[in-house]
Amino acid sequence: MKKIILPSLLMTQFFINNALAAETIKSKVVQVTSRRTLENIQNIQANVQVISRENIQELKPNSIPQILNQLGGLTITGTSLSQFNLGATVGMGGYGEANVNNTLILLNGQRINPIDSGSVPWEMIPIESIERIEITKGSASVQYGNRAVGGAINIVTSEGEKNYNRASASYGSFDTQTLSALMQTRTNDILLTISANDQRTKGYRQNSSADAQGVNARLTKFFGENSIYIDANASHRYAQSPGGVVGFVGEGNQRAAKWNNIGSFFEGENYGINLGGILNLHSKIKLETDIFYKTSKLLYEEPRARLAPANNNIYDRWNLNFSPRLKIDLSQFGDLVTGYDLIHAYGNDNKFANAKLIDNSVYVMHRLPLMNSLDFNSGFRRQIEKATANDTPTNNLPTSAKTTQADAWDIGFNYKISQSEKVYVKYNQAFRFPNIDEFWGGYPRTFSGALLIPQKDQTYQIGGDLQIGATKITTSFYHTDTSNQIRYDSYNSKNINDPYDVKRIGTYLSTISELNEKWVFYTNSNLQDVSYADGPNKNKTVPLSPYLTMNARLTYKVDDRLSLGAVVNYVGSQYYAGAHDLYNNKGDPTDPYYQYAPGYAIDNFYKRIPSYTVTDMYANYKMDSWDARIIVKNITNTRYSTYGGMGLPETSPGILTYSPYYYPSDPRSVFASLSYNF
Repeated sequence: MKKIILPSLLMTQFFINNALAAETIKSKVVQVTSRRTLENIQNIQANVQVISRENIQELKPNSIPQILNQLGGLTITGTSLSQFNLGATVGMGGYGEANVNNTLILLNGQRINPIDSGSVPWEMIPIESIERIEITKGSASVQYGNRAVGGAINIVTSEGEKNYNRASASYGSFDTQTLSALMQTRTNDILLTISANDQRTKGYRQNSSADAQGVNARLTKFFGENSIYIDANASHRYAQSPGGVVGFVGEGNQRAAKWNNIGSFFEGENYGINLGGILNLHSKIKLETDIFYKTSKLLYEEPRARLAPANNNIYDRWNLNFSPRLKIDLSQFGDLVTGYDLIHAYGNDNKFANAKLIDNSVYVMHRLPLMNSLDFNSGFRRQIEKATANDTPTNNLPTSAKTTQADAWDIGFNYKISQSEKVYVKYNQAFRFPNIDEFWGGYPRTFSGALLIPQKDQTYQIGGDLQIGATKITTSFYHTDTSNQIRYDSYNSKNINDPYDVKRIGTYLSTISELNEKWVFYTNSNLQDVSYADGPNKNKTVPLSPYLTMNARLTYKVDDRLSLGAVVNYVGSQYYAGAHDLYNNKGDPTDPYYQYAPGYAIDNFYKRIPSYTVTDMYANYKMDSWDARIIVKNITNTRYSTYGGMGLPETSPGILTYSPYYYPSDPRSVFASLSYNF
C-alpha cells in the first residue's frame, strides 16, 4: 500500500504547489438543495460536492454509478456490474455489505431507493437529463430521514431556461451499444424536457448480457416566481445473472457463469410520477411541495435453483411519498426550514409474503447568524414507522407488527471565510429502519416473527471548503459510533441488530486544481478505519470496508477542439463479506454443513480481497455541433473484483461447501461515441 500512497501524495503535492502560483479562481455562487430548498452552498453545514453537466459531458459515462465513482470518488460494488452498472451499490461512510441501505439516492429530492434490499433503478434516469448531482458526504437524516446515515445523493434533472437538444450514440467492446437523446424547449412561461436512453451489451462473462431503457419527461409552468410541474419516468431492465466464481479473487474461470446461474436473469420495470410546485406565500415565506408515486415489478428466474429444480420469484413494490415544506426568512434571526414527510410503501413476494410500511415524520432546521459570518445551525427530526409483515401461509407463522420511532438531530457552527470558503463543526445523530427484506432471513427464507429496531449513529464532524491559489479543497473529518447496526448474519442466514458497536473514523478530501488554461487536476480520497468497538471482533475491520480509496482525474485541453483525459481509481484491500461470522463459528460440529467445510477455506477466512488500481483514458474532439469521443477503460487490463464473500455456495447439485466467492469485473474495453447538439 505504501507504494501506492507515497507517489499519489507526492503527485498531489506537486500539483498543489504549482497551483499556489496561479491566480486565484473567481468562484461563482453555487446553489444546492441540501436543506430541502435551493440555497447558497456556503450556508450548508456539510461536505457537499457538486458534479455539473459539463463535468459529465467531459467524461461521457455509460452509467450514473460510473459518474459517482470517477467524478465523485465514491465506492461502487456489485455482483453483475457489466458496462452499465445496473446492479451497482454506492457506498459512503464505510457500511460494507449494508451500503445499499445507508446511502440515500434521490431524484429531484424524492427517494428512489427500493423499499427492500434491491439495487437502485439507475436506468430510470437518462444521463442526458442530468443537470447536476449533489453529493452530501455524511449524515443527512435530519433533512431526509431514513437511510441517509452515510450520506445522500440528489440527482437533479434538467431545469435550464434555454432551448437545448442533444443526441448521442456509442459502440464498443462486448457489442455494447448506447443511444440517448434530450430535448429541452422553453416557450414563454412553459418549460418542457424529454430525455430517453437505450443501452445494450452482450457482456464479458457467460450469461451476462443486459439491456435497459429509460424515459423521463418534465413539464413546468411558471407564474412569475411561482411554478408547478409534473415529472414522469419509466424504465425497463433485463440483465442476465452469471453468479459468482467459487474461490478467492483470481481463481477459477472468470468468464464462466456459475453452473446453477446459467439461464438466470432479472427483468424489471419501474414507473414513477411526481407532482409539485413552489408558491411564495409571502415575501419571506416560501412553500414547496411534492407528491411522488413509484411502482416496480421485478422477476428473477433461476432455471437450476439452489437445491431445487427451478426458482421463479416475482417482486411487486410501490411507494407513495408526500413532502410539503416551508422556508421562512426570519430576518436578523436567520431562516427556518420545516416540513412533513409521509412515506407509505408496500411489497410482496409472489403475492404471498408481504410487508407494509407507513412512515410519518416532521423536521425543522434553523440557521441563526451570530456575528459577522458565523452561523449556528440546528435541526431535529422525529420519524415514526408502523411496520407490518406477513409470512407465506405455508410457514404457519403469525403476522408481526411493530411501531417504532427514531430521532435525528444536528447542531453545529458554520463560519464563512469568503464567498467560496467556509469551515464548520457539528455533532449529529442519524438513524435507519430495516427495509422489508430485513424482516426475513436469506436462504432458506426464514421469518423471525419480530421486527428489528432502528439503527442509531452519532457523528462528530469537522470540515470545510478552502481556496489556495488555483486549488479548491473540500474536506471533512468524521468519527461515528454505530449501535444496533442492522446487518446480515452470514452464518445464521438472518438479519440482526448487531449487539456490538462499530466505530467509523475517517476523512474525505477532494481537490480541484486549475494549473493553467489547459491543465485541470481533480482528486477524491477517503481514508477510514471501520472496526468493531467491542465483542469477539473488537478492533477487526468490518468486511467490504477498504482502508483507503483514491480517485484522480487529469484533463488537458490541447485546443478549442481537442481535449484529453485520464481517470485513475485505487481501492485498498478488504475482508470478504461474511468472514467474521463464519470464522467465529468455524469447526462447529453441530453445523449441518460441517462435513463440507474444507480446511483451506476455514484457515483462510481472513484472506483479503486484493487492492486494485484501474485507469481509463479518453480523447474528446469537437467540431461545430459534433462531439466525438474515444475511451479505453481499464487500460492496464487489471483483473479485479469489487465484491466477494465467504459462504456456502452450491458447488455442484445438492453439495454446499464453505468457500470464498467473488464477482469478476470487466477487463480492458474500448468505446467510441458521437454526439450532435442542435
